[in-house]
Amino acid sequence: MTSVTRVGSIMRRLLPFALALLTVAGVTAAALAGGASTRAEVEDPNDTKGMLDIRRVWFEPEAGPPRWTVVTFSPWTEELMRDRGYVFVYLDTMGDQGFDFYALIRSNGRRLSGSLWRDPKRGRDLRISGLIVTRDSDLNVAVRIPLGLLDIGAFRTMYRWTVVTTFTGRVCRATCVDRVPDEGAFEQPIGSPTPTTTPTTSPTVTPTTTPTATPTVSPSVSPIAG
Repeated sequence: MTSVTRVGSIMRRLLPFALALLTVAGVTAAALAGGASTRAEVEDPNDTKGMLDIRRVWFEPEAGPPRWTVVTFSPWTEELMRDRGYVFVYLDTMGDQGFDFYALIRSNGRRLSGSLWRDPKRGRDLRISGLIVTRDSDLNVAVRIPLGLLDIGAFRTMYRWTVVTTFTGRVCRATCVDRVPDEGAFEQPIGSPTPTTTPTTSPTVTPTTTPTATPTVSPSVSPIAG
C-alpha cells in the first residue's frame, strides 16, 4: 500500500461526517481591490495541537482555477512536513453521502506538491492530476483545483467543500486533525462569485493586502456523511 493510499485510509477513519443539524461558521466575502474576483475568509480558533492548526482559510472561487489558501497559527517548513503533515481540500460534487474528490498537499522534505484524487467509495483512491501549490510565507500554503477535472452531477448548481489538516509529531503522538468547518461543509454555487447561505437539515451530507470588506450573509454549513 502506498503512503498516499495509507493517508486516504486514515482520513476515512478520522473524519466523522455525521448526519446532524450543524452550526454556521463565520465567512465573509470581500471584493478584491481593482478586480471582479471575490475572496471568502473562514476564521478558525486555536483548537488543535501541532503545527498545522488552522487559523483561517481564504477561498477564491472566481480565481482561475479556484484557490484555497490555508493559514496556520504556527510556522512550518517542508522538512518538518515530510511524512508527518498533510493538507486536504475535500469536494462533494455529486450531492451524495460523502466527498467525491480531494486535493492532497504533501512534502518530500524539500518542496511541497499537490495532487487531485477521486474517492470511488470502494477500492483504492484514484490519482487524477497534479495540482499547483504555492506559499508566500512559512504560515500558509495555497492550492488551485480546476473544476474541469471534476465529475459534477447532472443538474448540480453548487459543490461543497471542507479543509482538513493532519499532523503527527512530538505533541501529536496520536494524529492531530483540524477541520474547517468543524462539521459539515460549505456550499459554493457553480458560477457564482460568493458562497451562499442556504439553511438545510438534509442528510447529504497568507498574508495579503487587506481587501475592502463587502459583508454578505454567512453561508450555511451543510451536513455531509461519508
